[in-house]
Amino acid sequence: MPILWRYLLRNFFQVFLLCVCAFIGVLIVLRFQEIARFATSGAPKFKVVLFALLQIPYILPIAIPVSCLIAAILLFQRLSLTHELTAFRTCGLSLKSVTAPILLTGFFLTLVTFTVASEISTRCRSLSKTLIYEIAMANPLFILQKESLVKLKSAYYDIGALKANKYAEDVLLVVKNSSTGRLTLMSAKELALKGDFLKGEQVTFISSVDAKKEQGFDHLVIENQAEMNTKAANLSQFLQAVDWSTSFEYLPLRMVLAHDIAVKKRFTIGKSARVEIARRISISLAAFTFTLIGLTFGMQISRNRSKKGILWAIGLAAFFLVCFITAKSLRHAPLLSTSIYLLPHPLIILLSLRGLKAIRKGVD
Repeated sequence: MPILWRYLLRNFFQVFLLCVCAFIGVLIVLRFQEIARFATSGAPKFKVVLFALLQIPYILPIAIPVSCLIAAILLFQRLSLTHELTAFRTCGLSLKSVTAPILLTGFFLTLVTFTVASEISTRCRSLSKTLIYEIAMANPLFILQKESLVKLKSAYYDIGALKANKYAEDVLLVVKNSSTGRLTLMSAKELALKGDFLKGEQVTFISSVDAKKEQGFDHLVIENQAEMNTKAANLSQFLQAVDWSTSFEYLPLRMVLAHDIAVKKRFTIGKSARVEIARRISISLAAFTFTLIGLTFGMQISRNRSKKGILWAIGLAAFFLVCFITAKSLRHAPLLSTSIYLLPHPLIILLSLRGLKAIRKGVD
């Protein structure tokens, strides 16, 4: 590898890795509350550590492009301020030779981002969700805490007091019975988790059975128990109604492609799958386009220092992020959403190449 390449890449990756680590630190702080809730559920320590580590890939698809932008801007600003860029040009090096290693790095990081967004992030998200549901099945009282990590579908619950996620008072749980279409109610004065068993006092169940005769008659079953003793895992049926594993955000790329083929029984990619693929491609290409923005608008060849390049870089990066968020909110319009995901990249590349062409001609 040429000395120039080693010099540029070393300076680029120093800032890049520092920025990525900073973004990871910010993510851990923002998700500290969720990690703390998971830790108080009684999960083993290694699962708590695993749950915390699984949060990291969530932010990498955004952290990598933004870090590329910051690293490229700072690198070429320094090369301009210290006149190293001028020295390179004086030695006969073209602008293409100077920018080539950084652009190739941006392309390589695009492949890394696509792998993270399509495979690693989705698998970590799925595994993280699985850990939450495993703890919820082992300890049903975990779902009764305020702002619980587990959201029950078609259910209402209220609780008087919850202590250490293992003892609850004045519990009221109402869920929809999928077999009858009616509501099922359970109330308990006290619920306590002891080992693998859930013990309750003054427990009442009100449920219904399917009406066999005329409609309009309620066939209620009311059961009162002074004491209840059952395996905690038996209450996991309430969690089975929550179907999250088939959502695209939890599926790797090949499963997204296979999802519609399995459902529609034909070898076509559905509109929802195309939108999801466009989203992953867009966030991956951002690593290259943001690198191109950084090196283009980080260069300064004029004697008068100006912030115009920084403003252009911030504006183009903000333009992409606004388009990305807008496209995500327009998933109900697949064609429009896909277009908004992908169109910013050619526009940003054209503007950046135009800037590089002007710099090559000596126009700042």
